[in-house]
Parts: sequence; C-alpha cells; structure tokens
Amino acid sequence: MEGVKQFKDVTLTYEGSAGGTLYVKTDMPGGTIQTRRTINLPATNGRETHTFPLDNPSLLEGKQIQWRIESSGSLIPYGGYVRFRRVGT
Repeated sequence: MEGVKQFKDVTLTYEGSAGGTLYVKTDMPGGTIQTRRTINLPATNGRETHTFPLDNPSLLEGKQIQWRIESSGSLIPYGGYVRFRRVGT
C-alpha cells in the first residue's frame, strides 16, 4: 500500500452567491479516478472559508485526489487544502 493516503477533510475559501457542488475523486478502490463524494457548497456573502468532512461513512483512500466545482451561478474559488495521513510506510 505504498503511497496510499487517507483523506480526512477539505477546506475551501471561495465566494459564491449561488453556492455549488464539489465533486471529490480518488483512485481507490479500483485504480481508476472516480467520484467518491459529492458535497453541496453553501452560498456565501463575500469570501468565506468552509471545511467539509470526507470521512462519512469512512475515510476516503487513494494515491491521488482530484476535485471539480460546479455552480449554476458565479462561484470563485480562492484556495484550499486537503488534510490527509499516509497509510503504512
């Protein structure tokens, strides 16, 4: 399991009057990048930072993580990060 990580949560700073949807993708299980979580992003009044858990019902695992944001209106992502831990050594 070299290089495998468990992803705990994602923190995003964004501005979006209409909110949006965050699609989180990893390469495990199965070895192909697929959507594992779909998270609703609430509408904001200006730039705000929100943290969204990825451990429901269990931690996401993978060697890679990708995300995509969609919105029916205006949504501007300013930055973000994912908290994770390595599995094994």
